Amino acid sequence: MLAAGERVGVVEVGLLAAVGAVTLPARARPVVGVLSTGDEVVDPSLVPGPGQIRDCNRAMLLAAAEAAGAVAVDLGIASDEGGDLSACLARARAAGCDALVTSGGVSMGDRDLVKPLLEQAGEVHFGRVLMKPGKPLTFATLPAAPAALPADANKGGLGSSSGGGKAMLVFGLPGNPVSSFVCFSLVVVPALRKMAGWPDPSLRRVRALLTRPLTLDPQRPEYHRATLTFGPVADLVHVGHEQHHGACGWRADSTGDQISSRLLSARSANALLELPRGDGALLAGTEVSALLLPGGLVESFPQMAGTPVPLTKAFCE
Repeated sequence: MLAAGERVGVVEVGLLAAVGAVTLPARARPVVGVLSTGDEVVDPSLVPGPGQIRDCNRAMLLAAAEAAGAVAVDLGIASDEGGDLSACLARARAAGCDALVTSGGVSMGDRDLVKPLLEQAGEVHFGRVLMKPGKPLTFATLPAAPAALPADANKGGLGSSSGGGKAMLVFGLPGNPVSSFVCFSLVVVPALRKMAGWPDPSLRRVRALLTRPLTLDPQRPEYHRATLTFGPVADLVHVGHEQHHGACGWRADSTGDQISSRLLSARSANALLELPRGDGALLAGTEVSALLLPGGLVESFPQMAGTPVPLTKAFCE
């Protein structure tokens, strides 16, 4: 009735019930701990003091983890003290987390303690990435705890350990909210999907035409927040490209100022444009690669998630 690796959705439940399959082996939802770091952030329910801001990252990442199909565990806020951060790692272990997502503390400052602690407790696989935003993105694995789970507790999934227990994946995200959002979408979501058994955990990629010029960054490739719409593209194509006249395709509108602290720029985004590093700008009408953000409208229609094909003008209207 269903092949291994297929997702069990609403209709699938009905089909299984119709043939009397009331139980079946399935992957468990990954358990993800979410932790904010830094003395400068306080719980959103509190009034910030001098030099403090409300912690928007933790609430956002908890919601993102749940939306990605994981069980989210709120680990609170760790202060800028090594002992407090170590205690938070222990709480993530005790909660049975398959993965830990932190925000802040991964840059190069004196109080950025996450990366040094991960180097002591486990193995840091990378700690700086040539990307914008999200340069300080860090990924590490912590070995199985001494009180290991049974060897088959995470059988076949990411995070299994040869020690018979369960290694914990740790994603150290930057503190700026947009950087956290982008890094979670690009790196954490595919990992959670893989842990949950998705046969193709990657974000969908389409080709889109820019509706306005976009300046390139000469130092780093950029993941530019944008809103994709599907419609006529003849007005965006340079004269002489007859094959596009009367055609439809993905149109990419920038969400505006891309500064990494401006979370509003991500609110209307349903895609990340993959812009190469370089000098100058890309002109309106330039075709670029776009990654569809998890849960966005266009990702819900797999038949549309591919390179746009010419369609009749009547269809567009």
